[in-house]
Amino acid sequence: MLIAEYSYEKDIQVKQEEALQLGEKKGIILSSKVFQAVKENPDFTDEQIAGKVACTVENVKDVRKMFSI
Repeated sequence: MLIAEYSYEKDIQVKQEEALQLGEKKGIILSSKVFQAVKENPDFTDEQIAGKVACTVENVKDVRKMFSI
C-alpha cells in the first residue's frame, strides 16, 4: 500500500515550471527556424517567412529585432 502526501500548490507549481520550460524550448526552435529562413532568403518579406515556418509575422519581427537581421 502506498501512502503519499499530495500538495495542490506544489502540483500547480511543478506544472507551471514544466510549461515554462516547454515554451522556452519551442521559442528557441522557432527562433532558429526563422533565423535560418531569413538568412536563406534575405529578400523575403516577414509575411513570406512567417508562412514558410508556420508562425506569426510578429514572431518574425521579434527574431529580426533580436538578431538585428
